[in-house]
Amino acid sequence: MISSAGLRSSLNLLIVTIFIEAYHQNTNKRFLAQEEVINELSSPLIPLQNQTALLPLVGKIDSARGKVILEKTLNQCAAKEISTLFVDLSGVLTIDELVAEQLYHLIESLRLTGVETILSGIRPEIAQISIKLGLRFNRLTTASSLAKALSSTTKSNDDEERTLL
Repeated sequence: MISSAGLRSSLNLLIVTIFIEAYHQNTNKRFLAQEEVINELSSPLIPLQNQTALLPLVGKIDSARGKVILEKTLNQCAAKEISTLFVDLSGVLTIDELVAEQLYHLIESLRLTGVETILSGIRPEIAQISIKLGLRFNRLTTASSLAKALSSTTKSNDDEERTLL
């Protein structure tokens, strides 16, 4: 027969175990929700003017974030009827081969949907990975900085307006 003290001890252990499991599940749910919010906020599509937008990417991009960027950017460009998208990579420190390939797929998918992509701020490491993978960006306008990308587009738009007038 189990003593009263032994029963209390077993019951206390059961209560503590249930509490720890519930706390652990709740913490994991909160962590996953916070991670999802961070991924959503970490790839904002900022409308500029005349169906033009900016996608500034910052920080480390892993495959999960790369997938979110791909899906979210395609949907937002379609919803906002974007025709030109500046993708600025100057804030991206590192990128792995899978993410470089996802970025390439994003650019090709945008091209197929009629969105011209202008890539700026490509770091040497990202360029090397792209070349190593055989990714071809020959149909893509690139610039060393976002400022240069924006100014070259503004100049070409001004030139077009002058010839049209």
